[in-house]
Amino acid sequence: MNIPNNYSYLKAENSHGKIANEIIFSVLGEYGLGGFTHHSDDSLNEIERSFAGGFFGLIQNEKNEIVGTFGLYKLSVTNCEIRKMYLLPKARGKGLGKWMVSFLIEKAKELGYQKIELDTASVLLEAIELYKRMGFKEVQACNDSPRCDRAFEMKI
Repeated sequence: MNIPNNYSYLKAENSHGKIANEIIFSVLGEYGLGGFTHHSDDSLNEIERSFAGGFFGLIQNEKNEIVGTFGLYKLSVTNCEIRKMYLLPKARGKGLGKWMVSFLIEKAKELGYQKIELDTASVLLEAIELYKRMGFKEVQACNDSPRCDRAFEMKI
């Protein structure tokens, strides 16, 4: 699947942590999920180390503005997790979410993972519907993040 027209992606480096945090906390605030941090947010302080064995990317528009984030985080030899998947409002409704999930599924397969997990919040209705359409099944949530109350997984 090709990335939608007028958009591109790049593999994030440590220097992208500040802009990634700005995008993520902007979207969290939009959905009433901001105002506090969680230990998983620390992964953006050292992206290259935190996402070793996975991937962390940024979406940019035709003006080279960063408008989204998406990551695949290694949990174990066989399991990984989609993390930090956010798009600014101006980048939504263009097929980027579907592209990001497809990219991460392919990356997980390429890296030899057998299962992809993810946690999300009930207020993120568009994301939940996307995950379901992409083949993720809802499972019992057991994440320690106060922002997340829903969990999904896909065996690949």
